[in-house]
Amino acid sequence: MKDTDKVAHRLALLEGLSLSPDDLEAIATEIEDLERVVAELEEFSQGTPWIALQVQPADKKI
Repeated sequence: MKDTDKVAHRLALLEGLSLSPDDLEAIATEIEDLERVVAELEEFSQGTPWIALQVQPADKKI
């Protein structure tokens, strides 16, 4: 699915709301920015080990 199709699909969920063209443009731009950020974070996370459990210092108890 193209990026423009994804944005159009998400905007379709707003059907029935009265939004100005400027509001729709702002929403579409924000969705595109969020998609970009998520993609960048996903790429970043591939090379970063994530700790699955909380780690406590050896000499301290929970």
